[in-house]
Amino acid sequence: MSQHEDEQIENLKRFWQDYGTPILVGITIAVTVFAGWRYWQTEKVNSATKAATVFQDMLGAAQRSQLNPDDKAATTDVQRLVKDLKDDYAGTPYAISAAMVEARHALDRADNKGAEKQLRWVLEQKPTEGIRVLATTRLARVLMADKQHDAAIALLVKEKAPGFEPTIEELKGDIYQAQGKIDEARKAYQSASVALQARDERSPVLELKMADVGVAPIIVKKDTPAVTEVPAS
Repeated sequence: MSQHEDEQIENLKRFWQDYGTPILVGITIAVTVFAGWRYWQTEKVNSATKAATVFQDMLGAAQRSQLNPDDKAATTDVQRLVKDLKDDYAGTPYAISAAMVEARHALDRADNKGAEKQLRWVLEQKPTEGIRVLATTRLARVLMADKQHDAAIALLVKEKAPGFEPTIEELKGDIYQAQGKIDEARKAYQSASVALQARDERSPVLELKMADVGVAPIIVKKDTPAVTEVPAS
């Protein structure tokens, strides 16, 4: 073996003594992280698949219950499966959708408290904006039906979704009118009307509500584009 080869071997030994352990640790960590990521991905897919199966079973039970309100077993199955989804698969969209379905069925059974419980759970899950607004407005209607008008208004005031002003303001007007607060109802209805006009839309139902409280829609004038005259040649 040549002197040059001996030097290379010695250099390699020193390098391994100095950096061998950190390199092995780094490789071990990388392999562990990758294996953990693969396991997490697999578990995530398996969890979503299982949640989808439970959700389909829940929908089937809900349909049976809807077709036959006296089917107590179907109603019990719905409640059990919704609970399973919320307990075991809370992080999936299936759990949120199931809670929304159960809230609707609770209202069909005149169980306002049950509906309120499901809708509040949905909001606690920080859902997407569309689901959040839907759950918020439904909960506000439940509270209004239970004469909890101030709580319903407070709930709607906190909702700041830009694309849903007409719906939220109209519902606020309904609640104010139910309270006998006609001035507040007028303002809310007018706000809903203005928001609709901004989207080039109108609502005959909203206009009837406005007429009922003695207020006309505010006509929002849009800027007319300036016309540039072309001089005659």
